[in-house]
Amino acid sequence: MPEPKAQLIDPQGPIDVPGLSVTGVTTATGGFVGAVQGAATGLASTTANLSVGIVTATKFQGNTTGNVSGLADGTNINVGIITSTSFTGDLVGNAAGLSTTTANINAGIMSATSFAGNFTGVASGITGTPNIVVGIMTGTLKGDGSSLTGIAATNWITNNVTANSGTTAIDLALGNVVKFTQSANTTVSFANTGTSNIVSFIRVKDSNDTTRTLTWPSSIKWNGGSAPNLVQINPSGEEFDLITLLTRDEGVTWYGWLTSSINKVDGSLFAVGFNDNGQLGQNNTTKYSSPVQISGSNWSSFANNNARANHMFTFKDDNTLWFMGYSQNGESGLSSYTDRSSPTQVPGTWSTAAAGPYMSFGIRTNGTLWAWGYNGTGALGLNNKTSTLSPVQIGGGSDWSTVDSASYVGSAIKTDGTLWMWGNNQSFGKLGQNNRTNYSSPVQIPGTTWSSVSCAFYSTAAIKTDGTLWVWGNNDNGGLGQNSPENSKRSSPVQIYGGGTTWKTVGMAAYGSAAVKTDGTLWTWGANNKGQLGQNNKTNYSSPVQVPGTTWDDVDLGGTSAPLVVAVKTDGTLWSWGYTRYGSAGNNTSNVQYSSPVQIPGTDWSNISATNYRSHYISKI
Repeated sequence: MPEPKAQLIDPQGPIDVPGLSVTGVTTATGGFVGAVQGAATGLASTTANLSVGIVTATKFQGNTTGNVSGLADGTNINVGIITSTSFTGDLVGNAAGLSTTTANINAGIMSATSFAGNFTGVASGITGTPNIVVGIMTGTLKGDGSSLTGIAATNWITNNVTANSGTTAIDLALGNVVKFTQSANTTVSFANTGTSNIVSFIRVKDSNDTTRTLTWPSSIKWNGGSAPNLVQINPSGEEFDLITLLTRDEGVTWYGWLTSSINKVDGSLFAVGFNDNGQLGQNNTTKYSSPVQISGSNWSSFANNNARANHMFTFKDDNTLWFMGYSQNGESGLSSYTDRSSPTQVPGTWSTAAAGPYMSFGIRTNGTLWAWGYNGTGALGLNNKTSTLSPVQIGGGSDWSTVDSASYVGSAIKTDGTLWMWGNNQSFGKLGQNNRTNYSSPVQIPGTTWSSVSCAFYSTAAIKTDGTLWVWGNNDNGGLGQNSPENSKRSSPVQIYGGGTTWKTVGMAAYGSAAVKTDGTLWTWGANNKGQLGQNNKTNYSSPVQVPGTTWDDVDLGGTSAPLVVAVKTDGTLWSWGYTRYGSAGNNTSNVQYSSPVQIPGTDWSNISATNYRSHYISKI
C-alpha cells in the first residue's frame, strides 16, 4: 500500500510529526519540531525556524544562527552568511562567505581555494596552495611565504648573490634578502623590482682581504645624501654591512639607508723593525722591514710602550698581559733578567700597562697600580730606590685608570681625574711641580680633569676632559709647541700654542710631538731633523703645524736618534714617516728618511705602537 502523504498549509502551531515525509511547499510559521529525512529544499522561507535533532539531509541551503558543530561529517553546506560562533569540521569549496570578523574557525584540513576575512591563531593547518586574502592577520604564519601576493609581496627569501665581475644583476624574484658576497669591484643593478617593495642587502666577506668597491644604481636616494661607507673586507668573517632599500613605485626609485655595520678586530698582532732583543716576538733576533705576524690570537690592544723602550707589552681580550724583548733590568715582571723573543704572560689580569726604558708599570683589573724594574733614581714610585724583578704595588688605593712612563719617570691618572708623577725631575722640571726636585713617590699635578698623559725623555704632554692640550718640561727644538725660544723650559703645565678644545690624542718623543684633533686633523711640532714632522721638509717648528689630511685617527712616536712617526686613518690605512732605521717604517725599506707620510700595505690596521727603532701594529686581518 502506498505511504500516506500530507500537505500542510499554514498550520497555526508547532507540529510534532516524527518520521514525517513532506513534499511540496511548507509554509508553516509556527515552527517545525522533529526529525527530517530526505531533501529539505522545500523550506523556502528565510525566516523558517527549525529546531531539529540530527539532520541527515545531504544538502542544506540557507542561513545558520547558533552553533553548527552538530553537523555530521560529509555534510555539504552551501551557506549565505554564517554568524555562528564556532565551526568544527572539514571545509571544501569557496569559504568567502565567512564575512563576520568574530567567526572562530577550528578546521581540520582546509582545502578551500580561497579565504576572505580576519585570521587569528596559528595558520599551520592550511595546506596545498590556498589563496589567502586577509584583513588583519594576527596568526603565526609557518612556511617561507614564497607564494604570498598582494600586500604580503615581500617574500623574505634569502637570495645568495656573488659579485665576481664588473657588473652584478640581482634578481629580486629570487628573494629580497640579498646575501651579497663580493670578490670583485662591481656595479649593482636590480631585476624584477616589482616583486619586492623592500630589500635587505647584507654584504659579507669574500675569501681574501683585498678592498672592493661597490657602485649602486643611480635610482637609489640615500639617507644623508650619499651612499654609506662600507666596512673593510675581513677574512675572519667578523664584519658585515646591512643596507635597507625601500621602493613605493616598484623599483623606479629607491630610498636607502645603512641599518647596521660591524667590523670586529680579529686579534692578529704584527710587528716590524729592530729585533736584537727579540722584541718582535718571532722567537729569533732577525730584523724585519715589513710587518710579520706574532703567534697567538685574541690580541686586543697595546700598552703605552715608550719611544725609548727596548721591550713591549700587549694585551689579549681576557685582560692577560704579555711581554716581549729586553729584560736585563727586570723589565718583564717575570722575576727574571732574561730577554724574551716570544710572547710570555705576566701573571695576573691587567687593564693597562706602560713600558719605559729600564722599568715597567701596570694597573690591575682591580684598579691597583704596580711597578717593576730598575729603580736607582726612585722612578718606580715606591718611595725607595730598590729595584725589583716582580711587580710591587705603588702606595695604596684601587682607583688608578691609566699609566705611562719615560726615562726614569712614571705618571698615572686616577678615576677622579687627578694626575700624578714621580721620578727624575732635575734637568727640565718634567714632573710639572714648578721645581726640579726628584720624587720617589707620586706627587699630584694641579687639576682634577686630566684624561690622558704621554711622557717623553725630556717633557710631558696631557689632555684634559675639556679637550685642551697641556705641555711641560724641555723646549729644545720647539718641543713644547709654545712658539717661543728653545731655551724656555717649563716646569709646570702650559697650554699648547693656539689653544683649542678639540684635542683627541697626543704622542711625544725626545724632541718632537704629534697630536690628533677630533676633526681628524693631525698636527706636529718640535725637532724635524729626519723629516719626522711630515711637512715634506726638515725644518723645526715651535708651534703645531698640520699634516695633510682630515681623516687621521691615532698617532704614536718612536726612537730618539732615529725618530719615527706612525699614524692610522679612519679607513684603516697605516702611514709612517721619519727615519726608517732597521726597517721600522714597515714599507720594506731601511735607513731611508721620509719627510711625508708613506703608506704601509693594507687597509685594515687599528691599534698602533711605536718604540725604539721599531713599530708594532695590531691588525684586523
